[in-house]
Amino acid sequence: MKKNALVILLTVLVFLSGAVLGVSSVYRIDEVMVDASTISPLAEAEAKELQRRLTEAYDKQFAPFTDEKEAQEIVEEFPYFRVTSVEKAYPNRLIVRVKEDDEVYAISCGEDTGKYFILNREGTVLAIREDYVNRSDTTGKGKNVLVKGVNVHGEKGEKVTGDPTFSYLFDFCAKADEMLQGIRRNILTIEKIREGSSADTEMLRLTTFEGVKIYVNMPSEDAQAKAQKAIEAYLSLSDGQRTRGMIAVANIAGEIDAVYSDKDVFENVGV
Repeated sequence: MKKNALVILLTVLVFLSGAVLGVSSVYRIDEVMVDASTISPLAEAEAKELQRRLTEAYDKQFAPFTDEKEAQEIVEEFPYFRVTSVEKAYPNRLIVRVKEDDEVYAISCGEDTGKYFILNREGTVLAIREDYVNRSDTTGKGKNVLVKGVNVHGEKGEKVTGDPTFSYLFDFCAKADEMLQGIRRNILTIEKIREGSSADTEMLRLTTFEGVKIYVNMPSEDAQAKAQKAIEAYLSLSDGQRTRGMIAVANIAGEIDAVYSDKDVFENVGV
């Protein structure tokens, strides 16, 4: 009787071992698919390298126990990509969906370096290179918005630091970007300046493609509201008005106002 029980137990163990091994074999990752939404030709090559890295990392892992955080960490090695989803497609496939982050701004790394930090909309460094032509522009002529008058530090994949202007600059720009349906379409440069060499009044000077300049007084106060007033005033100008003069945005009698003049009285400030 005991012998029969032992045989039954061994048979069950063998069956369970085979079942576990079979399931383990079936549910091991043998394909990693990267579904990349790209806006530049360069990103296509980067997506292939990302797929190679992910395949190498997840090869033969047991699918139910795969750690999705590992995919996030690998994608962080590719500053232009953001993870939108990680999906386990049983029995043996991992699908990682990513989206290319577009370049928007550029800031000089320093006069002696000849290089620029290339930034996304939030101020994260996507690249460091010797030009600031937008990489999705196939003509090679379209540039990112050049931010001037600030001192910065940064590493790829991290937000730039080093200047107090950043506490409000990207909030200001976010509203302008929204209203213009892409700030690169209308703005060439954004520069931090002051009224006179010893003045305490800080301003932002936006230079548009057409020529009119936008001056925002004390942009650290109500940054988004001032951005809205500035762009509303700019969009209300006639084609002729946009080629010259200035728009001044400031708090006037407790209200934010934007006033157009066909003469730029601040033209030489900060020059």
